[in-house]
Amino acid sequence: MEKILVLCAHPDDETLGLGGTLSLHSKNGDQVFVLFFTDGETARKKDSKDVILRKKQAIAACKILGIKKTKFLNYPDENLDTFPLLEISRHIESIITEWSPSVVYTHFWGDVNQDHKKIFEATKIATRPKPFSPIKKIICYETPSSTEWGRVPEIFNPNLFVDITSTLKKKISALQKYKNEIQPFPHPRSKKSIITRSQYWGSSVGIKNSESFILLRELS
Repeated sequence: MEKILVLCAHPDDETLGLGGTLSLHSKNGDQVFVLFFTDGETARKKDSKDVILRKKQAIAACKILGIKKTKFLNYPDENLDTFPLLEISRHIESIITEWSPSVVYTHFWGDVNQDHKKIFEATKIATRPKPFSPIKKIICYETPSSTEWGRVPEIFNPNLFVDITSTLKKKISALQKYKNEIQPFPHPRSKKSIITRSQYWGSSVGIKNSESFILLRELS
């Protein structure tokens, strides 16, 4: 059994990026903690009802994926760049001290979304190698409609693939909780595109469905 920490700029990143993998972690008896930094709504709407709804959707999605532990920091959406990097990294450090995870999942550094980039930079600080650190793996995940829209030199070039054939339906069921985030095809966050993406990454390594990652550091 492992303890897993998932760092998400927004509620829905956990499902879009690695929902199938997190479902597998849960099935295998691993304990998963998802830390959400922003409310995911205030950049578009100022109504507190939307923020509350998004939180409820996240909790419902996580329940489908077997995730029992979540925390919401409620930073304003698309505004993490206005907060000190040290402040953001200290939140991560605090959770690492509390949770003692062996695996940390974080955003890809080349994403077009500025909140994602901020979380990655904060992760680098919070997970810097220290004696007696519990962290054995640091892994970047992709986020459809952000990772592939990033700058060309910083393309997502995965070196880790997880077979999610058995948990793809769980991922799609969890994604459907975010009703306002699902878009019509051919948008990257459409149901069809999510399935096609899993098939693309799967076929690239000889399996039916996969989620892809960049393994930043591993200590064995």
